[in-house]
Amino acid sequence: MYFRFLIFSILTIVNAFLSAAHADQPDSGIGIYIDQDMFVPFSNEDRDYTMGMAFEFYWKKEKGIYPLDNLVRSTSKWLGMTNTDNDIVYSFMLGSVVYTPDDLSDPLPVFNDRPYSSLIYLSNKRVLADHRKALAAEVSIGLLGTQLAESLQTQLHTTYRAASGSKEPVDPQGWSHQISDGGELTMRLRLSGSLLQPDYSRTGRWDLTTFYGLSLGYQTNLNVGVAVRAGSIRTPFWSLPFDPVNRGNFLPSAPEQEWYFWSALRSHLIIYDVLLQGQFRESDVQFSADQIERVVFDGAVGVTMGFEKSQLTFSVNAKSPDLKFISRSQVWGGLNFLFHF
Repeated sequence: MYFRFLIFSILTIVNAFLSAAHADQPDSGIGIYIDQDMFVPFSNEDRDYTMGMAFEFYWKKEKGIYPLDNLVRSTSKWLGMTNTDNDIVYSFMLGSVVYTPDDLSDPLPVFNDRPYSSLIYLSNKRVLADHRKALAAEVSIGLLGTQLAESLQTQLHTTYRAASGSKEPVDPQGWSHQISDGGELTMRLRLSGSLLQPDYSRTGRWDLTTFYGLSLGYQTNLNVGVAVRAGSIRTPFWSLPFDPVNRGNFLPSAPEQEWYFWSALRSHLIIYDVLLQGQFRESDVQFSADQIERVVFDGAVGVTMGFEKSQLTFSVNAKSPDLKFISRSQVWGGLNFLFHF
């Protein structure tokens, strides 16, 4: 039921967006982003950040699906992003992220591993970018603790077992102990920026970028990072497809015929994470502030292929542990597809 409802909602939004895009918006597009640990051979352990998915709709004109416009307008003024600036790009995203502990077969609360947690979110974003810098303001409204993640993960495991003839992966048994089980509203504000480093760049062959961000809400943290691209590059530096499901200042550009390899590294100073610590509702499994890691690193390597109307990216991503008593790192693959109108 939940899976059919999700598909119906996505198709309805896509249909409405396509109608608007074909009418009078040539600078528009759709991004489909999938994070899945199953994409990385020999490392699929179905734990930690086990799955993420997002659908992004973007355009250069102030039209289309933009339900959080007033909030983002107010936020973007802090960054000097005026409402009349023709360079501002608008974005609407519908996405979800899913986290699980290592042992999925245990129906009881697990207190020595990260909790089950899930988030479905809707976000609106404005990005002001030129050839040297990019600024972004984003507001997200989400719903924690729904049954959708359990339904999707169970269906995926059932399909995989049927196709492979294996008894694994098992169906997850502990979703009733997830953070905010039953549903709870949440929100996040994110400000971010990116800067091309011209002294260390060669236009068209490689470039080096630094970026930073501030996040307030269900994930409250500061982050800084660096990214490099090398190859036959025709798109702007701020279109680097690093972690689009979770990252703030990424925004697609018009696809070009290009190819490049890329790598990115980012560090976070963690202040609060609802997906580990819970929110207002009491959860069966949640951790205190002194149990979470305060400094977390993540990064990725990937390859991007651009075509006349589309772009395809595959990446391998990794993240250091989120909790002090867990020593393992997280690894997952990312598959991103863009289509430009």
